[in-house]
Amino acid sequence: MSEINKAIRCNVDSYRFHDHSRQYCTLDGIKVGSECDCSKEKCDTECASFEYMD
Repeated sequence: MSEINKAIRCNVDSYRFHDHSRQYCTLDGIKVGSECDCSKEKCDTECASFEYMD
């Protein structure tokens, strides 16, 4: 398996680039998105660490 990226934690077991034993992503970077560009809630995004910026 590829080297882990310690900056990108991952717990999605079905994800192709998930390192199951260490709970990290093996990609160098990821793309995070949302349904709109006015998201105020974490559930509106695909980012578990989302926080709204006032």
